[in-house]
Amino acid sequence: MKISVIGGGSAYTPGLIEGLIKIRREVPYTELCLMDIDAPKLKIVTAIVRKIMAEALPEVKVTATLDRVEAITGSDFILCQIRVGGLAGRVLDEKIPLKYQVIGQETVGPGGFAMALRTVPEMYAIAGDIKKYAPEAWLINYSNPSGMVAAMLAKYTDINAISICDVPIGVQHFIASLLKLPREQVKLDYVGLNHLGWFRKVFVGGKDIMPMLGEMAKNTDILGMLPSDDEKTLHESEMMLRIFKKLGVIPSSYLQYYYLTRECLQAQLAADKTRGEVVQGIEKELLAHFKEVVQHEDAHLWKSRGGQWHSELMVGMLSAIYNDKGQEYVVNVINNGCVPGMAPEACVEIPCLIDKRGVRPLHVDRPDTDMLGLMQVVAAYETLTVEAAMEQDYNKALRALNLNPLVPSLEVAEKILTDYIQAHGDLITLR
Repeated sequence: MKISVIGGGSAYTPGLIEGLIKIRREVPYTELCLMDIDAPKLKIVTAIVRKIMAEALPEVKVTATLDRVEAITGSDFILCQIRVGGLAGRVLDEKIPLKYQVIGQETVGPGGFAMALRTVPEMYAIAGDIKKYAPEAWLINYSNPSGMVAAMLAKYTDINAISICDVPIGVQHFIASLLKLPREQVKLDYVGLNHLGWFRKVFVGGKDIMPMLGEMAKNTDILGMLPSDDEKTLHESEMMLRIFKKLGVIPSSYLQYYYLTRECLQAQLAADKTRGEVVQGIEKELLAHFKEVVQHEDAHLWKSRGGQWHSELMVGMLSAIYNDKGQEYVVNVINNGCVPGMAPEACVEIPCLIDKRGVRPLHVDRPDTDMLGLMQVVAAYETLTVEAAMEQDYNKALRALNLNPLVPSLEVAEKILTDYIQAHGDLITLR
C-alpha cells in the first residue's frame, strides 16, 4: 500500500509523517513516496523523514522523486500540499495589492485570486495524472485556495477527491482545551465557505454552550489560555475575539479581513515584512535545522513548522476513508441544497461524514442574512475565478477580481491583475 505526498519538500512534511506513524495500525501502508519539484528542499526533508521512519517504522519504504507520475503511479492515497510559485509567489500576491491600498493576504482578496489562477490549472493536471496512473486512488488536497480547488475538481474531473482546511478543527481543539475535553466531545454548528465561515453553536453533550463561551470571552483572559505563544496565532485570536464579542458568533480567523478591513490594512501597511516574507525566514531556519537533526542520533530533536491540525486532519481523513469510519469533519463540498439560500453549484464548507464512499454532506440551518449575503458574493467571485483559470479568460478574471468584496473599484482591479500577470510570468496565463 503506497501513500504519496505531492509537495513532499514542504517544511510541514515531517509533522505529517508523524501523523501517519500514529495511524499505521489502522492503515497498513508499506511505502511513503515524497514528490517535489524543488530538489534541494526534497533532499533535506527526505533525509529527516527517513530518519524518523527508520526509528518508528523501519519496515516502511521511504522513496523520493521529482517525477509526479512516478509518485502517483500505484498510489492508494495521494496527499497534496503544493504551492505553485513557492513562497516567492506568495510574497508577490501579498505585496502587489498593498501598492493600491488593498488587503494583501495569501488566500483572501486579490492574493487568493492570484493563487487560484496559478493553482487551479496545476491541480487539474495532477487530477489528470491520477485518472491515468492511479484511477482508484484518493486525493486528499490541502493546497490553497482549498475551496476553489474543490470546486474545480468537482466540476471538471471525476477522480476521488477531498479538499480540506484546518481552521475548523483548530477552533474545535481550542474550545476543547478551554473546557479540558477531548476534541471529539465538542460538536460544531459551522457554516460558510473556505476561509469564510462561522461557528454558530458549540455543543457539548447535546447542549449549546455558546452563551457560556460568550460569558467567558467577557470575563476571562481567553487569549492567555491559548496553547500557542506564536505572534500570528495571538493576533488572529485577538481579532476573532473582537468580532465574537460584537456579533455573538465565533468567526473564522479570515473573517477579520472582511469585518475589520481598515484595521487589517493599516496593520499590513505598517508592517516591515509581509507574512510571506516572514514565512520565508521561518522555512530557511527550519530546513537548516532539519539538516542538523539528520546528523544527530536522535530523530526526536526536530522541531515542527507548526500545523499540527494539518497533520491530524489529513491522516484522520485518510483513516476514515480506508476504515469506513463515517467520522464527521468539516469539508469543502458542492452545495447541492445542503446550505439553504446558496446556489446548488456553490462550493461550501460544512460538516460532512467521511467513509469509504468519500464525503457525505450534512444539511445545515440557513445562514443569517448577513452571513448569506457575504457567502453569495464570495461564492460568485470564486465560481468566476475558477472558470477564468480553466478557460484562461482575461475578461472573466477581471470581472471576478472586481467582484471580490475587498477590491474597491474596477480600475484598481485592472491594475492589480496587470501587475500579477507581469510579476508571475508563465504561471498566470490569460487571453
